[in-house]
Amino acid sequence: MTSETNKPETSTTKRLQLNLRLDGREDLLEAIKATAETNGLSVNSWVVGLLESATGMKPASAAPTGGDLESTIAPLLDKLLAEKLASFEERLGKLSA
Repeated sequence: MTSETNKPETSTTKRLQLNLRLDGREDLLEAIKATAETNGLSVNSWVVGLLESATGMKPASAAPTGGDLESTIAPLLDKLLAEKLASFEERLGKLSA
């Protein structure tokens, strides 16, 4: 099989796809989306990680890599920075009072 650029696909560029029907399970889809977001992952990354873990292909707590790492860390850093800012604002408020 060839890619759109007419080059033979390699194992690193081959795009495999699994289509999953949820047959009216909107609740499940929403839960998947929410859980993936909570973990700082895309739905695809979260589901692939879950499938890898369930099949024993990788440990359940494997560290994210690449774009997943950024999407995992960014919300955590945002939360920490917001907490620090709130602490500084509280201290400034006490000093100005």
